[in-house]
Amino acid sequence: MTGKVEQFLREALAAHARSPEDLAPLRDICRALIHLKREDELLPWADKALALNPSGTDFVRLRTHALTLLGRHSDAVATWLHYASLPWGAPYYQIKLGHQLVMAGDFERGIPMLTSARQVALAGNEPFASAAEHLLGEALLKTAQTQGFAYWLARNQDDSGSYLPSDIPAWAGQRDLRGKRILVTHQLGYGDQVLLFSCIPHWIAAGATLMISCDPPLHSLLKASLPQCVVVSATRPTQRFAQLPEALVPAVRAFAPDMQISLLHLPILAAERRASPEAYFRAYVSPPSVQGEIAAEWAKGLRLTYPGKALIGLFWDCSQRHYRELGSTMRCWATRRSLPLSAASHLLTEPKVEARAHFVGLHHPSTSALAGTPAGNISQYGPVINDFADTAACIEQLDAVIAVDSVVANLSAMMGKPTAVLTHSSGDWRWGSQGSTTPWMHDVKVLRQRQSGDWSTVVQETIDWLTE
Repeated sequence: MTGKVEQFLREALAAHARSPEDLAPLRDICRALIHLKREDELLPWADKALALNPSGTDFVRLRTHALTLLGRHSDAVATWLHYASLPWGAPYYQIKLGHQLVMAGDFERGIPMLTSARQVALAGNEPFASAAEHLLGEALLKTAQTQGFAYWLARNQDDSGSYLPSDIPAWAGQRDLRGKRILVTHQLGYGDQVLLFSCIPHWIAAGATLMISCDPPLHSLLKASLPQCVVVSATRPTQRFAQLPEALVPAVRAFAPDMQISLLHLPILAAERRASPEAYFRAYVSPPSVQGEIAAEWAKGLRLTYPGKALIGLFWDCSQRHYRELGSTMRCWATRRSLPLSAASHLLTEPKVEARAHFVGLHHPSTSALAGTPAGNISQYGPVINDFADTAACIEQLDAVIAVDSVVANLSAMMGKPTAVLTHSSGDWRWGSQGSTTPWMHDVKVLRQRQSGDWSTVVQETIDWLTE
């Protein structure tokens, strides 16, 4: 099928070359790029189409989508403003513009616009009401407002896969959970699970007994870190409101839950108790003892090899950027989060840094080849990283961790390890939106791009952090 679409694209490109004033080949080019999951290449073709047909709302959508994938949120804002007079419909337009304003850092205009869009969409029972609600939630969380979690929960109706077993009642908001047995089902990514499971103590404090599900690579780590819970693993849900996997059903029946919540519900109890997010996500992760002992022996040898030097973990490349089949949204988001290999090499081989520190790569072996190898001053974890229990065991032996926005950054922070997170100009809400700290966690240094795509100042600030 891909070969046929690529042939279709070549024919559309040839047709456009023959008739540059014809809109039909441009539509075909865009259609083919979308089918091939190459939406980040849409921009020049959308621009050509808009030059021919300035009232083409479909091409405005394609232009802003491409700009979003490329991280050019200010340009996306300018595009929505330029085409404001087209027949959009108020809530749809407000959602799109409000979200881009927030991603561009303009919270003063973006949050009220998303608030209005949510109200209008809910009142009109619009199909995108859940999108407005969850985007408002993320905007509030970016500005350290804990009430955002209640809105963020709408991701369960919008863009997140989730489990919703038909034979287990959903939590109805009860706060007194004494004697209640609750099934917590997982969703989202590895880093989200590591972060949000730190909220488990609030549910235990309310009296609940918990069974939690997680992705298989996290299972042994979470089992060691949350001994007060029954921890099981299962495939991650890819659809909304999916039934539990058959393999998980016997364990769930044996646990006999009174109710079920999703991962996104976990921060809700704490949000009611804390207006400020200070220390909202507290460190709780520790590796299984067997992996911990293996890592301790490995670290002894490495410290003998590099006496007097700090051992620093490094994670610089998000592997999703290498897989086109994952789609443009995930691939481009991973690309924007990843530190270029040349920048990583510069950091590691800076003379001031090399004199004080030796680095340990924290990539899984299956992704190391994709990430590449920095120029020098780096070792690999000798016992080998098979799952996140091994990653945590390695991190436990290090003096600090430097990571881009990834599961490793979340893992290091939730272990209480001094962590520097290198983030792009419109980073995730959990890393805050300004300054060099995040209001959500302790011992995390956030080093932000000042200009989209420019890592040079981030690398220099990381050098300063290591040598201060």
